[in-house]
Amino acid sequence: MDTQQNIKHILLADDDYVMRRLFGSQLSLAGFEVLYATNGNELFEMALHFQPDLIVTDINMPHTDGITAAYKLRANPQTENISIIFLTNSDISKETEKVMKEFVGASYISKSIDLVDFVEQVKKIFDIINI
Repeated sequence: MDTQQNIKHILLADDDYVMRRLFGSQLSLAGFEVLYATNGNELFEMALHFQPDLIVTDINMPHTDGITAAYKLRANPQTENISIIFLTNSDISKETEKVMKEFVGASYISKSIDLVDFVEQVKKIFDIINI
């Protein structure tokens, strides 16, 4: 059996190098293939090119923020079905969370999450989306 086919690909976007490496290394250790973007423009272009199984993105990034990139992804037939998680330090109100889920189809995780819990949350999302 070819185990390469079972590897899940995650596109992680954050303008903070330390955050990218911190969360990315945990995902890699858990067996995920991680691709990195530093802003929303890179995120969109890489999503088009690589078609990852999941996108984990910061909200506040230069050039194009994560929410704007998510709207662009949802509007494009090639990327509209890729699951998205926002990874943020921002306090998210219940209303903002509702808008994110309804219009972008995304959930969020706080950057202050324990790294083991972060990986578990990502695994749960893969269980939910059945890929």
